[in-house]
Amino acid sequence: MELLLSRLRSLIHGKRPDAPRSGAPKKPFPGALPLTALILGAVLLLLILRLFVKAPPGFLLTEDKKFEQFTENIFRNEMSGSTLNLHYTIADPAAYQIDTAEVSLGNASLAARQQAIASTENYLNTLKQFDPDKLSEKHRLTYEVFRAHLETELAAADYLLYDEPLSPTLGIQAQLPVLLAEYTFRTRRDIEDYLSLLSQIPDYFSSILSFEREKAAAGLFMSRACADEVVKQCKEFIQDPQKNYLITIFDEKIDAIQNLSADEKISYKSRNQSILTGYVIPAYQELSAKIASYAGSSTNTQGLYHYPQGSAYYQYLVKSTVGDDRPIEKIEEAIKKQVVEDFTAIQQLAASRQPAKKESSDTQAQSNEPDSDAQAQSDEPDSDTQAQRTDPIAEEVWSAGVMRMLPIDMAVLESCDPTLRARSSAETKSEASGTSIPAAMLAELREKITTDFPVLPDVSCDIKYVHESLQKYLSPAFYLTPAIDDYQNNVIYINPDNNYDSIELFTTLAHEGYPGHLYQSVYWNATQPDLLRTLLDTGGYTEGWATYVEMYAFGLWEEDPSLAALYQKNRSFTLGLASLLDIGIHYRGYSLNDVTAFLSKLGFSEDTAQMLYQSILQAPANYLKYYVGYLNFCDLRDDVAAVQKDRFSLREFHRMILETGPAPFYILRQEISRKVIHP
Repeated sequence: MELLLSRLRSLIHGKRPDAPRSGAPKKPFPGALPLTALILGAVLLLLILRLFVKAPPGFLLTEDKKFEQFTENIFRNEMSGSTLNLHYTIADPAAYQIDTAEVSLGNASLAARQQAIASTENYLNTLKQFDPDKLSEKHRLTYEVFRAHLETELAAADYLLYDEPLSPTLGIQAQLPVLLAEYTFRTRRDIEDYLSLLSQIPDYFSSILSFEREKAAAGLFMSRACADEVVKQCKEFIQDPQKNYLITIFDEKIDAIQNLSADEKISYKSRNQSILTGYVIPAYQELSAKIASYAGSSTNTQGLYHYPQGSAYYQYLVKSTVGDDRPIEKIEEAIKKQVVEDFTAIQQLAASRQPAKKESSDTQAQSNEPDSDAQAQSDEPDSDTQAQRTDPIAEEVWSAGVMRMLPIDMAVLESCDPTLRARSSAETKSEASGTSIPAAMLAELREKITTDFPVLPDVSCDIKYVHESLQKYLSPAFYLTPAIDDYQNNVIYINPDNNYDSIELFTTLAHEGYPGHLYQSVYWNATQPDLLRTLLDTGGYTEGWATYVEMYAFGLWEEDPSLAALYQKNRSFTLGLASLLDIGIHYRGYSLNDVTAFLSKLGFSEDTAQMLYQSILQAPANYLKYYVGYLNFCDLRDDVAAVQKDRFSLREFHRMILETGPAPFYILRQEISRKVIHP
């Protein structure tokens, strides 16, 4: 997964102040003063300047320039609303004329969300005053993406209480400690801001709890199972306050700063521990206690479908987070079509691997020391035992319950949801501890993709290993999105607490690195997009791209191409299956019994079915970001290839996608169509 802040899309991390007036100039009008002084002299100059002061904002500016100033003002306002967002988005706020005087975590109350809707309306009304036909291509696209974002968010005005800031999978109680642990100390001011943010957590959590009370009163509180998981997470975080990992990690970062004296380091460490034990731990205790007390008000133990407006909210969620505006039924049909194709391909690939493995087994049976069991099994090539002897992957394919040719690979699902990952990985730690292995793979990927992807600017990438105290809570691997003014320095984290075989590590690094998140993020920032576009992330684009290129990377694995192809189809199949269940649970009302009965026919155990059901229950549309996003890129590629025929270039297609940047797919498709027809 990509570790991203919610930024403008989220109402959790920041406020949305009222929209600034359109076209308010940030500096005197260029050219006016020298020309007037030469012609009219000092007295007339003063009179004309007085007229200029009274002129409406944006006087003498082009439509394009007024729009640029409008969007830059929004960017500054949004960045000023949350210090955490600001820190992760910009390394040097002063260079963007952003006021950093006030340190704030934001406000998550219902009143703040309602105010955000009002601000969104103001933004949209002001935006509509611009004529997109008078804007440059760059600004016209920003106009379209921003308008789509605002209209989509306004459509959610009736569903504010359906949002869940404390979900077990992606909730703020789980994500905030990670964001604080990774908070970079570039300056002394960063350290002070960090400590101030810690002290504000009680107030921030109080605003979340006020929102949860509103949800409970409306009969929209999370299920008891979800509430129990949130409470469990909070208790795990605070179970040993004096040894909390935010103390350990802070101390390590302070020790690494060279321009601090020994006394200063001691002082900072002492302040951090005092604030953590005096503010943060009590805040988590209060959050845990209140959520436990609200759990009794829960009226729904199933998906969004079983809430009064749940299906409508799910449709909004898919459009907002995935960027796909098709009816859910159309999306569902597209998933089913691909699932069937993948299943057929898996059957064929698995069958094609059997003869070579059988021949190897027969050869062993004819050796100087024959194995009678092996000889007997060679007469039954289709048995589960034979499959296990000859090919562990084939065994996984051939012995999956009543449908014996169905692939079962929960690692695929686990890679998108760390809560499903089993955590016994001594072998992984020994493999992952060799820094040269992933570094070499990353270098290999960067070299191999040059045929089908544009050249990327030279940037650095450090591969780090997740701190031991965080390994239980983080994904198998993640790319930490850098600040937009520091995109040359990148970091990919690998969690040693996960079992990776070589091909899994290779394709995971493709997802996170080249040509995945790192590549896409660096390429996009290097185009110098409008600042506002850097806040308008579409999850289906970013995660869909990373999944699309991960699938591509299976084709770069040279050790065993047929095995890589089997892995790729298996991954696509299982992600598709999870996406179908996501729609089934939240849009069609599937119960746990429905899901368990369905999955049991496919060879899944009851425990596995329950884990998957709970995972999907806790994060609606999460799987769709990855899988439906991936399918959209495949469809775009195929459509462009059908139009261009012999002229089609995969490299050129990828360039168009990357230069268009994150956008809903209905806008992305329009842009690609325009470029294909009028290159």
